[in-house]
Amino acid sequence: MLFLGLISPDAALCHALSEQLKQGNAWQSAQFSSPEDALAAWSASLPPLIFWDAQMAPINDEMANFFAMRLDQMTPTSILLVLGEAPERLEKDYVTERFQRPLRLGYLLTRLQFYQRVVQQAPDVTLTLGPWSFSPRTRKLFRDGQGDPVKLTDKESSLLEYLYAVETPVSREELLGAIWGYDTSIDTHTLETHIYRLRRKLMEGGDDLPDVFATEEGDGYQIHPSWRS
Repeated sequence: MLFLGLISPDAALCHALSEQLKQGNAWQSAQFSSPEDALAAWSASLPPLIFWDAQMAPINDEMANFFAMRLDQMTPTSILLVLGEAPERLEKDYVTERFQRPLRLGYLLTRLQFYQRVVQQAPDVTLTLGPWSFSPRTRKLFRDGQGDPVKLTDKESSLLEYLYAVETPVSREELLGAIWGYDTSIDTHTLETHIYRLRRKLMEGGDDLPDVFATEEGDGYQIHPSWRS
């Protein structure tokens, strides 16, 4: 059973979510009304998944820095889901996914099912992509001891992992549903933008390899077979 930390003074939201999680028998949850209370209780270690209602339980800059420090101590870093907007110190490097009110409970549960698979993945699992070693759990690319690892965003990592798991072209609609959950706020260029950024990171250095994403018009996206060997 996986542990989910809930940070929110909204008792109705936490109760509804906890009841739904019990039915799936995958998550055990604990509720805290503020980040201060939660971090005090998690003094030894953070849970693998944290859902924080930053709108109703905001924090100051000092606490944001402390929260970031605690996340840095985790290997791999806890997955942080935020309702509302987190301080900039956390938003850029630590927030995995952000939700807005009104929150659709069914949509949140769908996303938790996705993150369940991510959390259950062993931290030391690595996938070979051309000259790179890809660690989905830590969201980093490593290259034969050359330079610092390249950090991926949550969506970049999820997208790359999803495409690696299949060997046939995946449609744009399937990727949007799997990675973004058909979020109505996603614009038409979101997927293409993430593919573009991933391509730049993976093909940095001018390696003599074909385009990492073998795309044919109308056929969707896939990882070129030569990048898997």
